[in-house]
Amino acid sequence: MTTMICSKLGEVIGMSCQSLNDDGSIAMIDTPFQFWGGGQIPVFVERDGASLRFFDDGGVILHLLGRGMQLDNHRKTRFLKGLTEPHGVLLNKLGELEIKVAEDQAAAAFASYISSMLAIVRWEREQEGVAKDISLLLDEVALCLRAWKQNARFEEQPSYTGISGHVYKLDFKLDDDAVVAIAPHPTTLNAAAKKLLDIRGSEENANLRIIVVIDDRRDAEAARREGRIFDAVGNVLMMSRLERNAGLAREKSQ
Repeated sequence: MTTMICSKLGEVIGMSCQSLNDDGSIAMIDTPFQFWGGGQIPVFVERDGASLRFFDDGGVILHLLGRGMQLDNHRKTRFLKGLTEPHGVLLNKLGELEIKVAEDQAAAAFASYISSMLAIVRWEREQEGVAKDISLLLDEVALCLRAWKQNARFEEQPSYTGISGHVYKLDFKLDDDAVVAIAPHPTTLNAAAKKLLDIRGSEENANLRIIVVIDDRRDAEAARREGRIFDAVGNVLMMSRLERNAGLAREKSQ
């Protein structure tokens, strides 16, 4: 029985490998792993001399585009890099997620690649109920900040080191102030709170002013309620107020 299971293990667990060219240097690996919304996770492997490259051939971005996301600039792919880079998997200029290693490190690299794909799957699951294009909020916040403080120094993705030693990239920097844009959803709020607490705990950030922009345009009461979480780590600014500060929205009649 043991021998039979071992000989058919690939078939039993849904793993197989198909060569895609004559010399066998590029192959597609079939796995049982799937995206949250359905569809097989892409896994390709390519030999280049003594190195191996595991990559998705652009499949992840195509999958996310199919779910209605816009990923046409670096800001809109920032979340994807945040999910995969901790596993050593990088997004290249062709829109492929990849990890390159020496052949003797192939097993660890394959594990890292799969871990990065499963991180994307978890992200998909957690984003259920959140706006499909979360990057739209970042675009709107950037527009309002530039209109509000026209003479301020404006920077995207400034880096800050937390008390844990972890380096975080926040959304914007306006003069010397860090700016974070948040949609009022438990997943987004919890992740942002942990990040800002870590940053605020570092002595080098003791005098850092953090502006937390919360989108209150769909549910103002929920946004105000959730905004209290961030009173200890930053200065909360509702998106509707930011729009008025920027002159991009009319004051509501009392």
